[in-house]
Amino acid sequence: MTAKPIATPELRSQIPHGVQDRFLVQAARRRGAEAGLREVFSRWGYQEVIPPTFEYHENLTVGASAALQRAMYRFFDHEGRTLALRADFTPQIARTAATKLVDQPLPLRCFYVGSLFRHEEPQAGRKREFTQAGVELLGADTPAADAEVVALSIAALETLQLRDFQVNLGQMAFFRALTAGLPGECLEPVREAIDHKNSAALAVALEEAGVGGRRRELLSRLPDLIGGVEVLDEARLLAAGLSQGSAALSALARLEAVYRLLDAYGVASRIILDLGEVRGMDYYTGITFRGVAPGLGWAIVSGGRYDDLIANFGRPLAAVGLGLGIERALLVQAKQGNPASSISAHVLIHGCDDPACLALAGRLRELGCRVEVDPLGLDAKALEAQSRQRAIPRTLRRMGHQWLLADTQSGERALAESELLQEATTWILHPDNTKW
Repeated sequence: MTAKPIATPELRSQIPHGVQDRFLVQAARRRGAEAGLREVFSRWGYQEVIPPTFEYHENLTVGASAALQRAMYRFFDHEGRTLALRADFTPQIARTAATKLVDQPLPLRCFYVGSLFRHEEPQAGRKREFTQAGVELLGADTPAADAEVVALSIAALETLQLRDFQVNLGQMAFFRALTAGLPGECLEPVREAIDHKNSAALAVALEEAGVGGRRRELLSRLPDLIGGVEVLDEARLLAAGLSQGSAALSALARLEAVYRLLDAYGVASRIILDLGEVRGMDYYTGITFRGVAPGLGWAIVSGGRYDDLIANFGRPLAAVGLGLGIERALLVQAKQGNPASSISAHVLIHGCDDPACLALAGRLRELGCRVEVDPLGLDAKALEAQSRQRAIPRTLRRMGHQWLLADTQSGERALAESELLQEATTWILHPDNTKW
């Protein structure tokens, strides 16, 4: 006997914990952010990839941490195969590059914008369904590729009109060189203590791992190696004489080359070198970075080099990428006092039952104007009140062969249609030059 779903009025008015309705200004702000990011990614030569919202669970778990795998929403298809909602775009881009884009010249530049789903406690700027935009640069294992993605992350944040942010840039390859040979059960406490800048926990973890000598000294210093290029000089001195010294020094040289290129991009003022940036040990193989802003305890954008992931889908391919949380960026935008303005119409036209009015509305829309036509048959006074309430800066009514255009700056003016259409081009260039 099949159980019948129970529907109550209370449930009909609710949505699950961790998801959100976005409407009116919220929807406009998010779509505006998405459009801006698509534009900047395209200007940098990236092309959009639109992967499916769900696919086979085993594909989506490639490269995923144990915590991320636990957060996935899983379900079954009619054949009993396990599916999952995507919790991360990168495995999907990796699968696509390895199986569908093998005939494309390298490097590949891809970007994406869409929803991710994770069953975890909602955080500031992130629900259980949230929007992420990102890029992947595939097939180039060079400092130039690393620098491009970091510089693009800064361009993306600036496109969203964020001001007070910085990007912490680290080098996982350096940490890997320093911890080579440590067993996994000893390595993770060391990595976690460094990532959390917890010197006391780090001392305990190093003692329990049996790490001594110069290697212990350098690992103990990692949480404090933060700043400009001078931290690389200090790290080189500490790494001298280590048995893993050549790999460590090579990693530092790579990081310095990336920093020099970022200086050439003109964004070095946004960069803080942080050798204690050691998230994602199982995932990242080279540089890692996080974009942070005051007042938000979570990264807005993060990324790094992950050269081992795509090989899991049968095609070894170097890769570096970024992911940007759009809701978090909008939250910072609001905290910094520059939320995107709502998108109202340029003009409210009276007379939706008049063919001439509808024809004019069509011509204005062809010019790029946002036009609302009054469907209520309001008189002039009520039309003005409606426009004020809806933050529409102008009203328009027909008077014989002319049009009465009203706004607060110029009052009401009678214009011929040709004059009106000419003036309408300025509404698009300066949409806020007239307010009721």
